[in-house]
Amino acid sequence: VAAQVDAAAFAELCRRGLPMSMVPQIDKAHLRRVCEGCSAFHVAPEEGSEYTVYLVGRAPTFVDACSMCDPYPPGLWEAMRAFFSSGAVDDLRLPGGRYASALALAQSGLPFLAGRCLGEVCHIVQLAISQKKLLGCKDGQVVPYSRSQSMVKERCAERGRPVASGSKGGNPIALATWAEVRTCIKEIVGCMEPGAESVPLSNMKRLFRSRFRLELSETSLGYAKLSELLQDPRVRDICTVRLQGHGYVVVPLAEQRPGASGRRSAISLADSLPAGPAAPPQTLAQEPPPRGAGAPA
Repeated sequence: VAAQVDAAAFAELCRRGLPMSMVPQIDKAHLRRVCEGCSAFHVAPEEGSEYTVYLVGRAPTFVDACSMCDPYPPGLWEAMRAFFSSGAVDDLRLPGGRYASALALAQSGLPFLAGRCLGEVCHIVQLAISQKKLLGCKDGQVVPYSRSQSMVKERCAERGRPVASGSKGGNPIALATWAEVRTCIKEIVGCMEPGAESVPLSNMKRLFRSRFRLELSETSLGYAKLSELLQDPRVRDICTVRLQGHGYVVVPLAEQRPGASGRRSAISLADSLPAGPAAPPQTLAQEPPPRGAGAPA
């Protein structure tokens, strides 16, 4: 790829599927065993089944691509906004996932990313999706925010309408009201299997449909993201949402756990998410974007 390309040339490269790397399938358990057996590595357990591998005798200088902290100069974001909002990249489609998109951007020679390591570019892509509204996802690919599914959901949320479903036929089911949302979430977290500590956030809509014949539509209730809906004061006394591994989970408060005694109340995302008014907050330490991109649902 050329050292520098203009917006039109970069968009053409991405349309042709360049640049891309062929990544082999790796047995994660075997990889960890190999790392643990190597004297040059120190393996440190992280939350859940995650782990970090450090080089022995060398200070860790890794970039945390999931960090919500923005250490980059305003000029970088201004240049990115100008680039991704230009008409020349209207049809731009980056490979799905944070790493693949970052790799494509890093190899493109864009001036505003000059001198940035791949870890920093991964972090920049994460922030561009989760906070800056410069990039978004559509059909499994990363696209300029103006063409993303996130923009569609944001507009639907402003109008209090559900996102139109692409499926045809079948019997439509009713949209859940706030009262029904409270009742259903309390039942879901109150009926978890013994030993279960949480419910994957990605399962909540399916559970509403299968158990209650209701559609949990965050946009019809004024939110662009399901995790932001669960931060609303009307439901935050039932449970909390936390990042676990690469996904978000719904964790009941003590009063809502199966077998808990006393009066039940309703969700508290406040421990893990920034507090906000009833109006949807602008950002959230995400739901995931596509694996590797972060943005949760």
